[in-house]
Amino acid sequence: MTRYLLLFACMFVLAPGVGHAETIAEPIINQKAFLWNHNQGMPPDPEAAMSAAGLTFKDQTINSKVSDDQSPPTLLALADLVSLIIADNPQIKSDEAQWGIQQAGVNKAEAIFEPEFVTSLQLEDRSQKNTVEEAVSRQFESIYAERNWDYNAAVENLLPTGGKISLGYTYRRLSNTLTRTLTDEDREHQMFVGVSLTQPLLKNAGIDVTQAAIRVAKAESDVAFQEYRQGMMQTVGEATSTYWSFFQAQEKLRMRQESLHIAEQLLNDSLERYRTGKMAETEVLEARIGVATRRALQIEARQGHIEAMNRLRTLIALKAGLTTPKIEATEHPQLKQFAADRPSAMRRAFKLRPEYLAAQKKIERAGIKVAYAKNQLWPELDLKASYGLNGLDFSKDDSWDQIEEQDYDDWSVGLELRVPLQGNQDGKAEMQKAKLEQTRALLSLKSIEVELTNHIDTAVHNIQNASEKLGYSVSVVEIHQQLLEAEQARLKAGRSNSRLVLEKEENFQKAQEIALKDLVSLQQALLEFDMETGSILASNGVEIMEVEL
Repeated sequence: MTRYLLLFACMFVLAPGVGHAETIAEPIINQKAFLWNHNQGMPPDPEAAMSAAGLTFKDQTINSKVSDDQSPPTLLALADLVSLIIADNPQIKSDEAQWGIQQAGVNKAEAIFEPEFVTSLQLEDRSQKNTVEEAVSRQFESIYAERNWDYNAAVENLLPTGGKISLGYTYRRLSNTLTRTLTDEDREHQMFVGVSLTQPLLKNAGIDVTQAAIRVAKAESDVAFQEYRQGMMQTVGEATSTYWSFFQAQEKLRMRQESLHIAEQLLNDSLERYRTGKMAETEVLEARIGVATRRALQIEARQGHIEAMNRLRTLIALKAGLTTPKIEATEHPQLKQFAADRPSAMRRAFKLRPEYLAAQKKIERAGIKVAYAKNQLWPELDLKASYGLNGLDFSKDDSWDQIEEQDYDDWSVGLELRVPLQGNQDGKAEMQKAKLEQTRALLSLKSIEVELTNHIDTAVHNIQNASEKLGYSVSVVEIHQQLLEAEQARLKAGRSNSRLVLEKEENFQKAQEIALKDLVSLQQALLEFDMETGSILASNGVEIMEVEL
């Protein structure tokens, strides 16, 4: 009996009263008096006995209500949580910005085909004394002076084949000493309209080579997009997992509050029975131990609930404080039929998993670089051609008329060859680098395929085992509930005692918590499966990629 009394006293010493509206009575313990009174025989009235033992209580009523803010909680569904996180998560915004940067890179690469207008205007004014030789060729003039205006305009463009074409116009207004000496005119007007083409025939030739930079930029943009999706998947997965962990903490606290409420009712019934002499003192003490134990468990669950709630608040950038409303998870796990179709799951993963899709794009990018590097091993052989019309007269109109009448045409065609003298070391090094990158990309894809296959197999087994385990846990809860109800009925009929009822209730409460844990574990297993197959975004209605599933 002594050990029960000591345990009873210790439980009251350790049971904190902070944070409760109506707390367990706060005892002032005189252990010697308590034990002495027990040795002398406890009076029938428990209140008198405790007073004789030196225990004074502020209140004999035990209540599980806490003194925390009882303002209405903020109801939070999983879809609302996901929306809040996607809207405000800085990492998602950073990944989205990186994707935008790569898209801008594509636009920049495509700008190589943008036509350019090039123009220039130059005034040249020169005056000099002629040498004897110059004087002979310049009508024996001792001084030569000229004043010329040069104007050029052209539209230049890169062709898809790699060639460069230019359509231009040149106008020169010439005025010099010879013009004035030999003619009655003050100036001449010279014009040229023509087109020129430089077309690579080996190195830098072809549509694929010309557009290589654009295709690489598009592949890199696709990789950045998949990294953006992957960041979203990780964030949504973390949010969903945190939500279900919070749900578990919330329900665990509720279960322990209900357990405490049952123990409180049992204690009150025991006190009443003891007052009427229908129950021994030891059963009252057993009931008090049960209440104190469950209050400690409730406090533990409350702390776990606060920690889980603050993890949820962290995800949505909400600071905890006295005025911060509590959060209540409104969504419960939805159990659904699960078909273990591994081939279908693999096909879905190959369509949706960001790292797999990004690896495919990296292979595509590496292939483009290999093809480009192979082209760069060729020597430069360029076809150069031009055709134009000339005009020259003392008036602009007459000079232009000559061009329109095509009196003086001007054309040329030829080849230009440029060969590295040391075997094109730069091109060979670039080719070696490109092939190594291609090999690395292929190996990375194979590694991802193996990893995906194994992870999906693990996820499928995890769901099957978690589902089976939950079934057994639920059946155990039902059995313990029946045992508890039977023991309560026996107690009411006077054929049981507080200790047995508390044991049955404790077993029932533990079975409930195990079943809750298994239920959340199954939900986490389903979440893991969605993550492994890449369908987590679609499951939460936030998929940003168009795909036919």
